Amino acid sequence: MKNKEVTECVKKYASYMEEVKKRTDVVSRLMKMHRAGQSMTGYIETDIDTVYLQLRKTIELVMFACIVANKSAGLALNKTLRKGYEIQKIKSELQRFNLKFFPTPKLEDGKDSDGIRKVKNLTQDARPFMSEGEIFKAYGKAGNYLHSQRDYQYGGEEAKLKILERGVDSINQLVSLLNHHWTDITNDSFFAVVMQGEQDGKVHVSYMERVESPNNSSKKDALTRASSRGVTFHGDYECEQ
Repeated sequence: MKNKEVTECVKKYASYMEEVKKRTDVVSRLMKMHRAGQSMTGYIETDIDTVYLQLRKTIELVMFACIVANKSAGLALNKTLRKGYEIQKIKSELQRFNLKFFPTPKLEDGKDSDGIRKVKNLTQDARPFMSEGEIFKAYGKAGNYLHSQRDYQYGGEEAKLKILERGVDSINQLVSLLNHHWTDITNDSFFAVVMQGEQDGKVHVSYMERVESPNNSSKKDALTRASSRGVTFHGDYECEQ
């Protein structure tokens, strides 16, 4: 794919992530109000609906972003990938092209002796994040609160609180997944994403390719090739094997 087309994919990915931030911010503010004894919507039932609506839409945005990332590597978009909203079908189509389509959460881990910034995978022990399997379960459960039921679906006051908190926990795990993540496109290329730029607070996305380190042929580094907003990662990344 041409550099211009890759850059367009990078920009589109960033726009999806910016929308993710808006939706997770709504949930964050809602929970702060709830802890202060207030309701964002006036009723806990509609607060619950708001949380799960944002959860479901955020998960859809993650899947749409995965489509765009893989499009940059030549994925041909069929009807499901162009217009579909059923994320299980989207997952199946993506896996036909790339089994490792799902984002991997990362942490910066200092620099090595050559001044190369090291990056390691985030672990569940360090900060719980939403896994690929969990994201599809959460999506299904969120659907329970998008439609009215013939029987009252929220339970008593304690049950309502637990339902609300489960939804907020899922949002927090999505934030941990996305905060700093890499989305693999091929064995040798990926999108590197930082959700909160240090200077401008915006999403930064870069298209990266892995190349052999000139100092150590057994080590792989990632060099920036293209980025949205003209922002690049300075220096190389030492990647986990």
